[in-house]
Amino acid sequence: MRSSVRQIKSRQFKLIGISIAAIVLGSLDAILVAKEIQSKDNKEVIVIHNKEIPSAEKEALIILPGLGDSKKGRNNQKLYFENVGYDLFIPDYIDKESFQATVKKFTQFFEDQKLNEYKKVHVFSYILGSWTINTFINNQGAQNISTIIYDRSPLQELAPRVISERIPRIGRMVSGDIIEDFSKINYPPIFNDEMHIGIIIESKATPLLRMFRKTVMSYGSIDWSNLDMSQSYDELIYTRLNHDEMYYSFDEIGEDILEFIKHSKFRATSRNIPFKWDPFEK
Repeated sequence: MRSSVRQIKSRQFKLIGISIAAIVLGSLDAILVAKEIQSKDNKEVIVIHNKEIPSAEKEALIILPGLGDSKKGRNNQKLYFENVGYDLFIPDYIDKESFQATVKKFTQFFEDQKLNEYKKVHVFSYILGSWTINTFINNQGAQNISTIIYDRSPLQELAPRVISERIPRIGRMVSGDIIEDFSKINYPPIFNDEMHIGIIIESKATPLLRMFRKTVMSYGSIDWSNLDMSQSYDELIYTRLNHDEMYYSFDEIGEDILEFIKHSKFRATSRNIPFKWDPFEK
């Protein structure tokens, strides 16, 4: 009897841990995402159009997910971007051991897929992906990368620090050592004299950051009207979305991403001033 009770409590504890871990990653599909990550079910997505046309006559789009990566997120990305005129690459590049191992893994992917042979390469990157692509460029040069659209957030970029300080064991359970490693690495800027750079700013906090609002606020106030993103750019816009929603709300941000790739500017209707609200409110 006691053994059965212990087993039930153990299962309950594991379920609670998985649920909290998924919130850490900023996913709305909490338990499913946590299980995907534990089973390493995040696989690369590669869509090549018309293999008879040489790469030198085509353009490629790389999407670099972050720590909130999931199978559902990749499916949403693939569904929206697979038929918009570009060969699509979503690498499985995150190495749980360290940030440098992650950069190395992406570099190998870039070389293996011969992405340097394309006429142009465009990048849409989430937070960890932004650090990764910039470090890659600083190490290897811009090569044929023509466009980068960053998903940036003055709030969500604090999440690795919050996790490492407040719930380090859960962070390591889900993301490995990279979560603490990443929390200590400053943003590595690049210059936009060789490429076009756009930034989309998230304007809402995720459930994780709402949970640890006091901790986030203790790091200092955010002046949304004068953001210092440590990155030169051509244009910056604001979206009402939080980091979770950036993985599936392409009905809101998809057109801006494609517009910037095609014309080096976002849509005229896009918001270029911050929202006047409390980002921690739902």
